[in-house]
Amino acid sequence: MPVRRNFLIVLAYDGTDFAGWQRLPGVARSAQEEAELALARALGPTALSGGPPFELVGAGRTDRGVHAEGQAASFHARTELDPAAIAKALNSELPPDMACKSCREVDPRFHARFRAKSKRYRYRLHVGPVPDPFARRYSLHVPGPLDLGAMRDACGTLLGERDFAALSNAKDGDTLRRLDSASVEERREGSGSFVDLVFEGPGFLYNQARIMSSALLAAGEGRLSLSSLEAIISSRDRSRAPGALGPFGLTLVEVRY
Repeated sequence: MPVRRNFLIVLAYDGTDFAGWQRLPGVARSAQEEAELALARALGPTALSGGPPFELVGAGRTDRGVHAEGQAASFHARTELDPAAIAKALNSELPPDMACKSCREVDPRFHARFRAKSKRYRYRLHVGPVPDPFARRYSLHVPGPLDLGAMRDACGTLLGERDFAALSNAKDGDTLRRLDSASVEERREGSGSFVDLVFEGPGFLYNQARIMSSALLAAGEGRLSLSSLEAIISSRDRSRAPGALGPFGLTLVEVRY
């Protein structure tokens, strides 16, 4: 029998038709379950640790409708296939809105969630007078104009170790998080532009990236000053902050180890 080995895969998926990453009882479709079922078909149920059902350990959860370009997940399997062959076999079984970008063998004790050092998220805004129907699944249309300088200044207010209770929908527990970087990146296209709000840190609270994006958008539209944003964060009062932007504009870009 082949020895038990540990693998790390990187998955991309269009989150529009998923109820999020995590497999939950009664949930019709999750990215985790789709990947697990495809992996069982690709390798055979006896190859997977413990046999079916088994758990594909994701680096983190994405919510309903959120996309991923680089969701990392680890699993154990008894197989003689090399990582490239596993990725090829998995792609032959995954649905059209998912893909395996890479696979590599890792230390037997490696855990995709516990070993992650940082995660990078992007919230995409489509700025222009006319909505783009081809971008609606992956960006939020705003007519603009936006003050990108004010948005970049607001990014600085978010950096460092802060209590993000006001800028998340976390129900309880520790709301102290560290944001290592935040940036505003513009790409002009036709009569409009795409503005990416990019955040990186070791971990994020529930809806934190979407609410921080909402705060930056409010700053860009002149509805939120730097002093007001700082006061909101210091207050820890969720009711004082803007609502979360829609999930369709958010993408998990990369998990770093």
